[in-house]
Amino acid sequence: ERMHACLSLFHAALIGLLLLGCNALQVHPRAGWVRRNGLVLYAENMVQTRNDLLPLVQDCVGSDVTSLEVMSSVTQANAEGVLLKTNTGEELFIKTVDAEHYSHKAWPDLRRTLLYARTEVRFYNETVPKMEAKGLKGMAPVCYRATYNLEGLISDQDRAVDVSNDDPKSMLAEKGGVLVLKAIDSEKYFQDSPLTPEQVSQCLTAVAKIHAAAWEDDDILTSAADRLSRGSYHLQMRAPKELEGMVLAWDNFMTNFKDYAPDLFSKPSVQQLGQRIFDVAEEISKELSPEPNDPHATLVHGDYKAMNVFLPKNPSADTEAIMIDFASTGVGLGMSDVAMHIYHALRPSDICEETLLTGYLTALAEARLLCNKDAKEYPKDVALRHFQLAVIDYFRFFLGRFWKSATLESMEKKKGSKNTNLINRDPDAAVAFVATVDRFLTEYENEKNRA
Repeated sequence: ERMHACLSLFHAALIGLLLLGCNALQVHPRAGWVRRNGLVLYAENMVQTRNDLLPLVQDCVGSDVTSLEVMSSVTQANAEGVLLKTNTGEELFIKTVDAEHYSHKAWPDLRRTLLYARTEVRFYNETVPKMEAKGLKGMAPVCYRATYNLEGLISDQDRAVDVSNDDPKSMLAEKGGVLVLKAIDSEKYFQDSPLTPEQVSQCLTAVAKIHAAAWEDDDILTSAADRLSRGSYHLQMRAPKELEGMVLAWDNFMTNFKDYAPDLFSKPSVQQLGQRIFDVAEEISKELSPEPNDPHATLVHGDYKAMNVFLPKNPSADTEAIMIDFASTGVGLGMSDVAMHIYHALRPSDICEETLLTGYLTALAEARLLCNKDAKEYPKDVALRHFQLAVIDYFRFFLGRFWKSATLESMEKKKGSKNTNLINRDPDAAVAFVATVDRFLTEYENEKNRA
């Protein structure tokens, strides 16, 4: 079924992997393309492919397209893409992934990449129609068509959280996919990072509508639990070595940053933060991992960073924020999205937890009533606890994934990278986040001691 996408092409390279099938495309061998089993896989030098992409574009947007202009091309760690403009004035972004092209990755990492891609295809094909049936329109870009070919690598019945001890990397050939998207009007929408508190409130209102549409919905959530994923930083989705190296990672981080914030890092509780996080990581992750029929369960975006939202330049009822990159979408607690977004998008001086959470909860309550007039309240004390646990959980991910080798110098090099989390490119944001996590974790430990 044809589904219409709406994404900014200039920034589309920042989104996660999507896959679209195209049996019609013939490709140019000098451009580094290979056509395999109806999937077009990209190697390099996409700029030479404009004539060869014409059948694909015609198949997606119509036979009126007779010529293409390449605007730009991009290579990422997990995909390649090309920005095209048609003779009819449409701008398209074509993004591809070739499993064989990433054979240098260890199988667990490559498998995770492919599962994220599969999740996004299934989200657009299976979940979006259900959300739209509940009245949620325009929440996300919608693709023309979506398919994947992972035969021999990952069974269609394998869940994203299943563990695989196999290593089928010898079977990577002829696996991969293609994505075709239509542009958002750059005159009307923009992306940025960091954001202002007002802009973050718009983003939280947008994601609240997704949370509301799926809130305790057995049909949507049962399907999502079986067919989609967990958040990109969910413990079950991470390599075991990240948790195993938590204490050492924290020791390294303290060594590299203790002189930047000596008062903070002299606190015993902060000095022990790595061990403290290790001790509670699994129980906190479990509490943030509801089953589809559990109270407060919903569909979470899973990678809700600042650059995964397009904000309207002139907000109105007809131009709300649009979210992209649903490769990590699955069942969870909405506060996982809220926690990640706040600490990805805001400078420490702009973070007012009470104001932001109140705004999100108000938007959530209003949207839930539109979906279900009998919606039960999400108690504020429960919501606050979920938020604090999600912040701790996000710290666990960040420490194990990014901060084990972080230095002041590495942050300086990344300071202008808008797609990099603020706490990984701004030392002030990083140490403020540490202080927040220490405070939240202390409250959690005290709660356990009182129990």
